[in-house]
Amino acid sequence: MSGELKRFKRVLHIREEERELTQWELSVRMREEESILTKMSEIEAKRDDAMADFCAEKGVVSPQQLWFERQNLDVMEKKLNLNKQELECCRVQIEETKTELIEKHRSVQLMERYVDKLKDREDKKVLNAEQNNLDDINTMRFHRDFTGEADL
Repeated sequence: MSGELKRFKRVLHIREEERELTQWELSVRMREEESILTKMSEIEAKRDDAMADFCAEKGVVSPQQLWFERQNLDVMEKKLNLNKQELECCRVQIEETKTELIEKHRSVQLMERYVDKLKDREDKKVLNAEQNNLDDINTMRFHRDFTGEADL
């Protein structure tokens, strides 16, 4: 195997590893997105329950109790908004990672095609060398047979 082929196989291997790393990063980000969505649904459920409690008829309630319940609802809304921002950021990162993964995949495919061409070229060189050796052997046999050295 030629040195050039070895070098480009190493480059191909490195690019494949980079692609796998990017795939792993994408899977981590997608799991993070799922985690955020789960957290948001839990917070929304709690907020809906708190809103239902807030709106339910309770009879006589002190203004302080209403204020605390309203503050609780505000805190839940803030958590939801923070999670929405975090989710949006996560989705942007996912899209960036997908784009990066596509580019790395293209790079790997390009390098695979080039390495295949180098292999084909190397195989042709080996076949040509073998064919030249066979031709030399046949020429020597023909020359030997022609000059009568075979009778000895």
